[in-house]
Amino acid sequence: MRALPAGVAQFADVAQARMPSTQRLFHYWHESRRNGVPLQRGEIDPLALRDILPLLLLGDIEPEPFRVLFRLIGTGVADFSRQDFSGQYLDELVYSARDSIDWSVCYRFVHAAHTGIVGTNALHFADGRITSYEFAIFPLARGDDPAGSFIAIEAYDDFDRLVIPDLRPVQRR
Repeated sequence: MRALPAGVAQFADVAQARMPSTQRLFHYWHESRRNGVPLQRGEIDPLALRDILPLLLLGDIEPEPFRVLFRLIGTGVADFSRQDFSGQYLDELVYSARDSIDWSVCYRFVHAAHTGIVGTNALHFADGRITSYEFAIFPLARGDDPAGSFIAIEAYDDFDRLVIPDLRPVQRR
């Protein structure tokens, strides 16, 4: 298992998160597990997460060959990414000009370790400015794979939506 990127850690304690939305998802995921096994993606209660739904991503992790499918992304994630990539695979997207994180490494870790992660992603603007946001990825069970799906958050809690046009977009290959 490859090491996590700088600024990313296993998410074992809610105190590791600085954003209220990330803390909220941690509590929901942690309290929903049964005997240490996470929920199935279909068992997620959207009403329980209503206030953070725009910031969430749901998808599947396919182990062989390794691929990450984004089944649904929230409207806030789509806005800040400058496109809705629901239904797309991670390897079909180009994000390296915008994001500092190697997302494939993060999803591989979550799948292999069956645990959540939390970190900070530096965002690069078209004019050279850099800012960051907090993110977290948690495994969800799918069939007999305890980490075959995921729920994730991109915590844009303190972002001004007026900066969206200045962000480099996530692009399709």
